Amino acid sequence: MSKRLKVLVVDDELFVRMMAIDVVSDAGHDPYEAGDADEAVEMLEAEPYDVVFTDIKMPGSIDGLGLAALIHQRWPQTHVIVTSGHLTLPDLPQDTVFLQKPYRTAALSERLHSIAG
Repeated sequence: MSKRLKVLVVDDELFVRMMAIDVVSDAGHDPYEAGDADEAVEMLEAEPYDVVFTDIKMPGSIDGLGLAALIHQRWPQTHVIVTSGHLTLPDLPQDTVFLQKPYRTAALSERLHSIAG
């Protein structure tokens, strides 16, 4: 039996965020949500998460790349998966996974399964 993960989904687009939450839930994990990286940081400061799945382009004081870097520094035990519709692969912190939008829901589910063990 694989571990049930706490997954924080971060996206400013409600519909996209809800789709990702459904994928996380359908994969047997516990989804949480934040509308931007600033809200995600507040949530991470309050309690630990196993995985953060974040869009790159979002409003706020930091974007998804900044969030990934911050998580890598402050919460290194937290896995980070970033997604974007841009065609160029961004410079990501070590061990950060990138899923190109539109991503297959199965790709996210498979990645969560591999993290859960």
